[in-house]
Amino acid sequence: MRRKSVTLLALLPVMAASASLASCDLSAPNGPPGPTGTLTGTLQAVGGPPGVGPRALSGEVTLHESNRTGGVIAVGADGRFSVPVTVGTYTVSGQSPRSDGDTGVCRAAGPVTVTKGITSTTTVDCQER
Repeated sequence: MRRKSVTLLALLPVMAASASLASCDLSAPNGPPGPTGTLTGTLQAVGGPPGVGPRALSGEVTLHESNRTGGVIAVGADGRFSVPVTVGTYTVSGQSPRSDGDTGVCRAAGPVTVTKGITSTTTVDCQER
């Protein structure tokens, strides 16, 4: 019996850390805090050999708001994402293991403003050589 108590006590810090990370998760069951809009977009590779157009990338897109990270969005193989986001203005960056060996610079052209009840769109380009 004592062993189970120690095991549960050892797990408490891990469970607490998971709960605090979940509060930053944009896909959490309760959604983001405060009024929200929807952010949709695409993570794509641009540049590279002549004649090759933009290519969808899987990876992650990160939202940054006023010197803090607003959240990380997982992006599937089709390069598209759509999530509810707390109202605000964000700069958007991204990364993909398929982009220049994970060294490519991935950024949206400018900040995106999310408005209550409105869908905002952005494109995150990963510049390839």
